[in-house]
Amino acid sequence: MFILQGVSFPLRTDERGSAFYVHGSDDGDTIDISVDAHFQENTFEGDDNVEPYVSINPIQTNKNSLSDLIGMSFEVKTIEEADEREDTLYIWEHEPFENYLLNIVDIKDDKVHIQCKGTAVTDGYAEPYKTVEFTMDCWLPIITGVDDWKKYGL
Repeated sequence: MFILQGVSFPLRTDERGSAFYVHGSDDGDTIDISVDAHFQENTFEGDDNVEPYVSINPIQTNKNSLSDLIGMSFEVKTIEEADEREDTLYIWEHEPFENYLLNIVDIKDDKVHIQCKGTAVTDGYAEPYKTVEFTMDCWLPIITGVDDWKKYGL
């Protein structure tokens, strides 16, 4: 579930837009992770129907296995850091996060439970730019390679 200003957006599970990606790191001993989460359409700010999409690019961990990730947190504290990482929230277009805290809560049945909360830019052209508080709490499929999608019928 993704919540913006009290509006709930359920996770889309009918396509490959939502995943918790696990990558080998450059050192070969640890793993990197990234998150893509695509949410179902709902009305936001009046009568606009939107389908939010969250993209958190690779995060280097010092972890060696999936089970080691449980309890891990990752924080982006500034809009500059989020912009440099190219972490974005898409509502009407891609905008950076102002800040966020991502927590890995649990891993079961080839899925990871993540929670994320923070502030995202919704209109970067406004003066001053507009932001919104958000929370995300969902179970994402773990993808380590393209063949993993078969486990989810995708």
